[in-house]
Amino acid sequence: MWRDLIIYTPMYVTFFWAITLLLTRRQNNRAKHFLGLFMFTAFLLYLSHAVFFKQNLDVYLFIEPIYIMTSLMVYPLYYWYIKLLTVETEINYQNLWMLVPGLFFGLLTAELYFFMQPEEQLAFVKQHLLNEEFSGLKSQVFKLQRLVYIVSRLVFALQVVLFVFMGSRLVMHYNSRIANFYSNLESKTIRWVNLLLYSFVASSIMSIVFSVIGKTIFFDNTILLLIPSLIFSALLFLIGMQGYIQDHTVVDLVIDERQKHDVSDIKKFNTSILKDNLLEIFNEDAIYKQTDLKITQISSLLKTNRTYISNLINTEFSCTFNEFVNQYRIKEAKRLLIEKSLKFYSLDYVCEKSGFGSLSTFIRVFKDSEGITPGRYRDKKLIESEKKEK
Repeated sequence: MWRDLIIYTPMYVTFFWAITLLLTRRQNNRAKHFLGLFMFTAFLLYLSHAVFFKQNLDVYLFIEPIYIMTSLMVYPLYYWYIKLLTVETEINYQNLWMLVPGLFFGLLTAELYFFMQPEEQLAFVKQHLLNEEFSGLKSQVFKLQRLVYIVSRLVFALQVVLFVFMGSRLVMHYNSRIANFYSNLESKTIRWVNLLLYSFVASSIMSIVFSVIGKTIFFDNTILLLIPSLIFSALLFLIGMQGYIQDHTVVDLVIDERQKHDVSDIKKFNTSILKDNLLEIFNEDAIYKQTDLKITQISSLLKTNRTYISNLINTEFSCTFNEFVNQYRIKEAKRLLIEKSLKFYSLDYVCEKSGFGSLSTFIRVFKDSEGITPGRYRDKKLIESEKKEK
């Protein structure tokens, strides 16, 4: 019973998220539906794993082409999902080329099995999966099938490196793009995608190692089988959960970027004047207190292009728009925290008056900047103030 649960858990997880994500209302989030397609492909992959670990070799003869195909499709599909999160507002069918290796090796494997004799089919599965040597005469088809399997694993290893590298670059570019547009990044960043990409690398290396040393070691060792099952199940569940929660995509960013503001009378400023005007609306007008502040609102006030503002902040202040605004918010928060008349006010009050979008963001950004939480900062400053008065 426990062994069956261990074997089937990755299947249960992927099937659950496939149904959940595919049935979710689309609206502008095509990425969420596409993640459901990824999960269904992963479900087929772990179905083939389950057939193997149940040692149903007769069935595995028919399902191995599906294993070859889906194993070479999961990384391309996940990369396609990342593209829908970060750069593509529509389903781009040119990305189908990434699925060609999976289709090619899957169909070729099925075709080669078709031309094998029944006893040769079973002998092949036993040799390359169970490490049982075949003493009979090996046909050219048998040898070719072995070569196809080895090449498919090399292609898989290449995919891991290629798509993780390209996916990481897309994520970094997107996070930089939104950090230079929004003052509050709550629910907008997708750093979790990178974490999962790196986790995929670790799990893929583990998968390749298991393929080299042979999967038969798991047949009689349930505890050893539990390790990859828990790792893959946890990763896939986390992907599904984060993908379900992630509502903000490049579609929303593009809509916000295209939103028109009153910039009909665009003026040209030199860097010095533009910098002075920018500091004025932050220091004197305290515009940073607007929770949903966007860089387009700043460009509208200054009668200039948002690209100029972004470049000015990046070069003159060596930070993103989000970081620039947060510096003012933290400064305001520190002022409120040491105000004796406000010492009994909650952190939510300070958070709101400083312009932060949520308490969790306020605490995280404050701690990153000051090395201490807002609550402890307040306590520390109040104690120091009481000592000075004595």
